[in-house]
Amino acid sequence: MTQRCGYCAIMGRPNAGKSSLLNTLVGQKIVGVSAKPNTTRNRILGIVMENDAQLLFLDTPGIHRSPKKLTLNSMMNREAWAVLGDADLVLYVIDVQDVGNAEDINFLRNVIQESRGRVLVSLNKCDKLKKVELRLAEERLIGTLAMIREELPPEAAARLDERRPWMISAKRKDSLAELVAALIDGLPKGPWLYPADDLTDRPQKFVCAELIREQAFRHLGAELPYQLAVRVDTIEFSPSIVRVEAYIVVSRQTHRGIVLGRNGSKIKEIGMEARQSLEHHFDNKVFLGLEVIVDENWVNDPISVADYAELNDKDDA
Repeated sequence: MTQRCGYCAIMGRPNAGKSSLLNTLVGQKIVGVSAKPNTTRNRILGIVMENDAQLLFLDTPGIHRSPKKLTLNSMMNREAWAVLGDADLVLYVIDVQDVGNAEDINFLRNVIQESRGRVLVSLNKCDKLKKVELRLAEERLIGTLAMIREELPPEAAARLDERRPWMISAKRKDSLAELVAALIDGLPKGPWLYPADDLTDRPQKFVCAELIREQAFRHLGAELPYQLAVRVDTIEFSPSIVRVEAYIVVSRQTHRGIVLGRNGSKIKEIGMEARQSLEHHFDNKVFLGLEVIVDENWVNDPISVADYAELNDKDDA
């Protein structure tokens, strides 16, 4: 048996569906998702086994330009771009409902220039449009890719895959089979880097924090989640129950009241749904203890960002 193994970076703008795609490919939720953009803050490895191939997906924060000059935002952007140095392949994901976005086109052009491997392009959320609309979106993207190919130097243009964009729905695994096969064909030959039954290289505390943060994003307003982090303090296992103690960290005292809600109603909602998500993850009953703490303006402190969001300020390394 000839083994194949390699890294594929999943890139794209915020809310393109990259994390949902990773969870579906892996077959289990390892990263939080929500309708709000920029839910993902880290480089997250998802391991997919297919016959003799081990495909190592790297989910990344959405590439974005933010009007807010937060240390957190700049470190997330660096985390996204840095992944290109490790990737054998790149899968660039575009929301089918937003084809032609100028920022998307610019980011894709830069990804192709910076990548060291082949770049494949997919249109996600195809279940959201009718067939006629899908065809129009596909043809528009094909035209855009042709334009990008002409603008790039020949050596960079050669990295852009010449096949038609893959039309997928991140929540439907059956729509991903041909794409996965194409990615595997592009992997280098070599031994597997992880045991066959691993799903990610992240520890349990990280996955639990992601599942809790997902529910906080879902239940809170548009601005607050981006100044919110989750840190899991302890996980204790017993045959009958898993005990998880965690902190929700906010950057202002006023935010603490928002997370708690009137008479603690909001934190109860977050805790209840996070507990259900954790029970599904562990396949066991879970006791979840949540406490809300304030670390003033942590989103602008590189040390706090590295601690709470697990991002490294590479400029200061």
